[in-house]
Amino acid sequence: MGNSDDRRPYLTALVLNQAFLDNSQDNLVNQLEFVVEIEGPTGTLYFSDRNKYVGDTFYEARITLPLMKRTVGEWLSNIIEFQDLTFEINNADEQFNPILPGGADFDGWAGRRITFKMGLRDVAATYVSLFSGLVTHEGGFKRTVKSFSLTARDDFEKINQSFPFTIFTDTAFPDIEPSLVNTFIPVVYGDWTVDMEPGFASIPAIVVNGGDEDVNGDVSNTTNVQLVISEHDNVSFDSANVYLKRGDKGWLIDSGDINTIVGNRTFQITQASGTMTAVTPDTDDDILEYSTGDEFFVRMKGKDLGAYDDNIVAIARDILETFGGVLPASFDSNWDTYRDKASPAVSAIATFKARAHIREPQNALDFALSLLEQVRLEAFVDRNLKLKILPLHLEDFDPSPTHKIRNWDIEKDSFRPQIDERNNFNRAKAVYNLLPNRNENFSETVIYKNQAAIDQQGGQKVSKKIIYPNLYDLTVVQNQLIETMRLASSYLEHIYTSLTWRSLLLDIGDFVALDVKIQSSQYDESPALVREIGYDPIGVKLPVRLWSFQMTPFPGWSPGYSGITGGSTATIEED
Repeated sequence: MGNSDDRRPYLTALVLNQAFLDNSQDNLVNQLEFVVEIEGPTGTLYFSDRNKYVGDTFYEARITLPLMKRTVGEWLSNIIEFQDLTFEINNADEQFNPILPGGADFDGWAGRRITFKMGLRDVAATYVSLFSGLVTHEGGFKRTVKSFSLTARDDFEKINQSFPFTIFTDTAFPDIEPSLVNTFIPVVYGDWTVDMEPGFASIPAIVVNGGDEDVNGDVSNTTNVQLVISEHDNVSFDSANVYLKRGDKGWLIDSGDINTIVGNRTFQITQASGTMTAVTPDTDDDILEYSTGDEFFVRMKGKDLGAYDDNIVAIARDILETFGGVLPASFDSNWDTYRDKASPAVSAIATFKARAHIREPQNALDFALSLLEQVRLEAFVDRNLKLKILPLHLEDFDPSPTHKIRNWDIEKDSFRPQIDERNNFNRAKAVYNLLPNRNENFSETVIYKNQAAIDQQGGQKVSKKIIYPNLYDLTVVQNQLIETMRLASSYLEHIYTSLTWRSLLLDIGDFVALDVKIQSSQYDESPALVREIGYDPIGVKLPVRLWSFQMTPFPGWSPGYSGITGGSTATIEED
């Protein structure tokens, strides 16, 4: 007899790779198993759904394993969905009574870490973490007479916190006007010296001693007006462009009256000295004497991010690090890749200019996701538990995925295609350039359309307005809008299904080739993108959501079907 593959590779394999999964698929057995490690009051607890050793560590069969999933969320939604997982531990024999309420070693459970892992048999090197989180403070611990359960929340959920952090107080600013107490000190990024409302400036400088009668007096104003721009130091401050706005009248303040500039974030204005030059119609020149209600606006460049002061990816990352508490090691390296991307022109993020002024409380994660979305990027938690970027740049799509999904990779009766109705539109315009002094997006594009997609839908125009508040260059905004429309007007489909363990090594952002024929659903090696993946310990099944590009051409992929209207070959034109 000739040599042949081991018919039972799951008994001897030491590496969890695609070749092993393919062989195991043929044998219908894999010995892929799950374990849970819990930081307890007296040491780490090791549990599984069976008694087993992994390396030298023994895991007790005491736990009910949950279904878990990871997702990039919905396109154009600015949301990452983090998860709570609940683990139920059997305590019928009362072994764990000492660490439960009333026990000698009870020390509470909130904030303790739970790690959920998957691997091959007893081979410790093959185990990877699928989830790592902390027991929640609310509802994190429950018990019955036979068990107790712990609910843990994804590590990255902590990003869901508001910023800015710093507020104006009458302790730090004893002469501040009462209406400003407990309001937030702004955070500013990017270049605010260009693309302003004509003849003016957009960043507010906030008076912090307007309650001093020597500043805001009825007879004479003898003390300098003190102003704050931001809570942090800034790259630059243009003292030649400081403006006073009083009602509908505006003046340019003489640069000679601007002094005591600290960190380009605070400065002072000398009163009752030089002449202010009128910048609005029917306004005379005047001498500055501050009174309540006066507003000051400046031109400046925001927080120093080195060579990336106005790079939208760098700004998003700084917000997540500074205000979300994300550690640098928690970012995948492709954040740098897309920060520095220089071609093609429609996706050359390194050349785009972005900026932000944040004074009202914002969710740090939502704001960062919004920044990324404006340049067609999304963020998600990958299988290595890092924050990673998923590009929706057509030129970065994989036209020839090596991993193929066939009928036998799909759990019976689980294949459910569904049109992406939320994001199928064929006509759109963009509004952009949010100016703080107006509190609105100051600019907008013309309306664009995909006439072929409109015709395909019987002349029905499905319109959408897309907002780019942190971009201000018209060409950049037009390109982002047009590229978004190429996708949105291409008849996208979501495919909900459950895959076998042969697809275990897939991650969000991976492309697969769909070679599936199930009744009326026919896919001939069509590229599809993984947008959601789950892990079901019962039978080791993988519930997934795929984004099918069966009708969406992109570089290297030319669908051989009639009715193609979108993708990289689409004609997007002015309406």
